[in-house]
Amino acid sequence: MNIQSKKESFRLLYENYYAPFCLYAKRFIEDREIREDVVSDVFVSLWEKMDSFDLSSETEIGYVKMCVKNNCLNYLKHQEYEWNYEEMMRKHPPIYDTQPDSIYMVDELYQMLYDTLDRLPDTYRTVFIEHFFNEKTYEEIAHEMQLSVKSVGRYKQKVIELLRTKLKDHLSLFTWLAIF
Repeated sequence: MNIQSKKESFRLLYENYYAPFCLYAKRFIEDREIREDVVSDVFVSLWEKMDSFDLSSETEIGYVKMCVKNNCLNYLKHQEYEWNYEEMMRKHPPIYDTQPDSIYMVDELYQMLYDTLDRLPDTYRTVFIEHFFNEKTYEEIAHEMQLSVKSVGRYKQKVIELLRTKLKDHLSLFTWLAIF
């Protein structure tokens, strides 16, 4: 089939089936404009690939229908990701998305953390610093400090609870600590 006849076939396919495929897309997507965009995208994709394959009249309708369905499902999947992301952002706003009065420089946050750590017993402070800042395992810390691994875990947990209590007014720091 030459280029001219392919273009004519495509034109006829578009004119005859654009509207019915928009109606078919309604099974998946309520919004008319979005349905039309999805179907238009399918036809644009077909146009761009026109030279690379040959649709016969027996398969072209089924192929376009499958493309419309897949594009609708892809759109819905993308919408679900967006909704999930929005929901996550509502539940856990990013650190930088706080009230202007509660924004601290990283140095200020570290200073608050170290001030709080300085008030802790030496063993607790050492466990916390070794684990979070020096990235040592419980086993390494237990060996160095001659403690049991369970004790190291308990100390770390107590420090985190203490920090949460002492720094509860500084949500951004608390969020930072929750990452660890």
